[in-house]
Amino acid sequence: QEGDLFQALADTEPGSLGAVVSLHVIEHLPATDLDRLVRLAARALRPGGVLILETPNPLSVVVAARSFWLDPTHRRPVHPESLRLSCRLAGFEPVEIRLLRPFAAADRLPEISLEGLPPEQRSLADQVNRLRDRLDELLFGDQDFAVVARKLSP
Repeated sequence: QEGDLFQALADTEPGSLGAVVSLHVIEHLPATDLDRLVRLAARALRPGGVLILETPNPLSVVVAARSFWLDPTHRRPVHPESLRLSCRLAGFEPVEIRLLRPFAAADRLPEISLEGLPPEQRSLADQVNRLRDRLDELLFGDQDFAVVARKLSP
């Protein structure tokens, strides 16, 4: 079924849906429309119903600075915490953030193998690896995230 998502949710009988799922849509919306989507979903969902919104992960520098902008229809990245707040304000609880699609190990920063290193170099190599882990998580992390939110029961 094709149509306007806002109109479809507005036309839905209040409290009649068990779930609303949107995959890679919200990054195409202005901020005011994102809040509107969350509120319309809350209206359409029955108590205990679930809202799932998946979008690129702006906490990954590689996603935020490079891959997000490959799609010219993307308007803005959506921060997980701002989406969590929007869901809570619309009456969802709990609101869980799930990280999705980690980058392949081959695409990430390499780790120094401690095997075969002289004992006096292992401590330094281990420290470099721990620093690499922190930098790797910042640069790459996961490519997407999803918010999974449940509508509160009255």
